[in-house]
Amino acid sequence: MNNPTLVVVDDEIEMAGFVAEVAEAVGFKVSAVTSVQQLRKTLQTASPDVIVIDIFMPDTDGFELIGELAEQACPSGIILISGYGRTLLDGAGKIAKARGLNLLSVISKPFRLVELESALK
Repeated sequence: MNNPTLVVVDDEIEMAGFVAEVAEAVGFKVSAVTSVQQLRKTLQTASPDVIVIDIFMPDTDGFELIGELAEQACPSGIILISGYGRTLLDGAGKIAKARGLNLLSVISKPFRLVELESALK
């Protein structure tokens, strides 16, 4: 059986690396990217099982990305992460669900290892 795949997009290299390490530890094959442009390029050739998205990126915000993924009918499970407040993060989650995305979880930064592991399982 092939391992499930995950792409994490976060402009903070350390955070992307942390998410990647945790995902690999629970059995995912992981790609980490630091820009939405890199994510778009990845999605042209792959359909990951899970995408972890930092909703505040310098090149495109997560709300715009949620819209793009919804327009493409992206089948991937979505985990949204952010350090900019729970209210904003929950709002992004509601938008993702309303747009028909498969929202797995919303997680506030900083988060605990067990929170991320739970969302990935």
